[in-house]
Amino acid sequence: MGSVPDAITGSPRGPRPLPDGEPMTAADYRRLVGVLESVDTAADLPEFRERLLLALRSWFGYAGVAVLHGDTLAAAIEEGCGIQGGYAPAFIAEYAARWRDLDPFRTERAYQRLLADGVVTLEELDPSGDYAERFLRPHGITDKAGMVVDGGPAGVIYVGIAIRDTPRVPARDLAVLRVLRRHLAPLAIDRLTRHRERLAARADWRLTPREWDVAALAAQGLTNQQIAARLFIGVDTVKKHLTRVLAETASTTRTELAARWHRQRPQ
Repeated sequence: MGSVPDAITGSPRGPRPLPDGEPMTAADYRRLVGVLESVDTAADLPEFRERLLLALRSWFGYAGVAVLHGDTLAAAIEEGCGIQGGYAPAFIAEYAARWRDLDPFRTERAYQRLLADGVVTLEELDPSGDYAERFLRPHGITDKAGMVVDGGPAGVIYVGIAIRDTPRVPARDLAVLRVLRRHLAPLAIDRLTRHRERLAARADWRLTPREWDVAALAAQGLTNQQIAARLFIGVDTVKKHLTRVLAETASTTRTELAARWHRQRPQ
């Protein structure tokens, strides 16, 4: 009886080794995959934002995370449409009252750096300015990073990250974020596109971007206090937006708003 030939040809080869000087460890790649696994089944943009925020805090332990979106990077940051997690209400109130216009990430220079590099740190933008020394560090924040996920015509997602346990954002974290943004791009494009389609389906609702966010969270059942904490705004501002939302959608209660919101959701 003749011998059976091998099914595999050629000499066996082991797995390809990582290149010398690789800034990311196996643990870093696992965190990267963990974040992607958390967001890849998100049904829509609000769920995508929520999952991305929670994944970044869970897998990397970031003190504070904001996930914002807009037609452009400037719109995403300046209009602040999105959610945040990890920041105390008093910190948010002080930021809005005194430091918002001094935030180094809210400048044309920062927008240009972010669009060019994808990920930028506060240390790179303004290492010893008043914003860091007089506002962030007294609150325990030692550095910040911004990451932009460019969805082209679909829009932009901006992620702001704050850290507190090291003097600056670790180089390994920056390496992971730079890889992560590339893998997030097709997922972001899909969710941003769906979001545009959803708004088009409610074209008769003439709401501002911020009012859309308030409406979405109210339709999910969040309280005014919870909405305020998620959107970097005060409770009174939430009430004002919600009054407009109810009037524009011809809803008399939040329950009716939720019913209208979900009834008009595109399939």
